[in-house]
Amino acid sequence: MKKLYAIFLIMCFNSLATAQESMIGQVNGMMCIKCQKMVTAELIKASPTAQVKVSWPEGVAVSAFEGNSNLSLEEFKKAISGTGFEVVKVVKTTKFITDAGEARKLVE
Repeated sequence: MKKLYAIFLIMCFNSLATAQESMIGQVNGMMCIKCQKMVTAELIKASPTAQVKVSWPEGVAVSAFEGNSNLSLEEFKKAISGTGFEVVKVVKTTKFITDAGEARKLVE
């Protein structure tokens, strides 16, 4: 029983020690799925380990990391700007964001 309790504590500690981070950009100018795909491709190229979610209707781009980000906010912004779209605002959060609606609320 003690071993089982010890394993449980180690698993809990490991899950708490794992950092999560997301960068969210408010993007102006995306008008269609093609725009969304362009931004998605550039963010994946900038950070292949991130889970990328871009939504043209919501006007947001998200790179979510299971650990700490390997991108600076400036690199994230530059990747999006390189596609020709305007980045209005960029925020970083310690949550793993994959929902465009939730992301939009964080940049408003």
